Amino acid sequence: MLAVIGNTFEDKLFEEPEMVYHVIKEQIIDSSDSAPPHPPALFYAQHNFIVYTNGKTYYHDKFKDFGWCGTGVDTSNPAFLNLNTSDLVELTDDNLVRFVRNTVQDSSSYHRKVTAIISSPTDTITNKHFKEIINVFRQEKFNIYSVRKTTEEENVVLKHKIENRDYNPELIVWKSDFGGIKFLPPNTED
Repeated sequence: MLAVIGNTFEDKLFEEPEMVYHVIKEQIIDSSDSAPPHPPALFYAQHNFIVYTNGKTYYHDKFKDFGWCGTGVDTSNPAFLNLNTSDLVELTDDNLVRFVRNTVQDSSSYHRKVTAIISSPTDTITNKHFKEIINVFRQEKFNIYSVRKTTEEENVVLKHKIENRDYNPELIVWKSDFGGIKFLPPNTED
């Protein structure tokens, strides 16, 4: 916006710039032999929040924990969740804090810890819900969460939900592979 000062024009910014809450960094992996192997990336958790660029937030709890160790588990790519548009719950300004407070609770039994993931389709999160979710986590002393970019499956399902289109995962040409449990064929040699 231009403001007149005497006989000269000066650019003035009258609106506060949009605040950036978080920038998701790429994971740095040390490939030298000097460092212990990195723990597997958490693509999903018991509670998954997608803070979308349109100011809306979606939630799903579709992930079924298959444990942190074992053979045949591919942790290099996200598992295919068979997520549907109906699995994504839209959270609003009015119900977000109450929903997070009531849903994400760490009842920590001996071997189980509750985890949460906050994801975004962009690496720069400007959705105000991000800060509100983090604030609830801090107030409730819930600290087992991570922030990442959305997976391809989440992006595709979310796009279908937002555009109110039918979704059939079998009709999608997926760009990347999926991880998770990979069953080996039975050993037929006796």
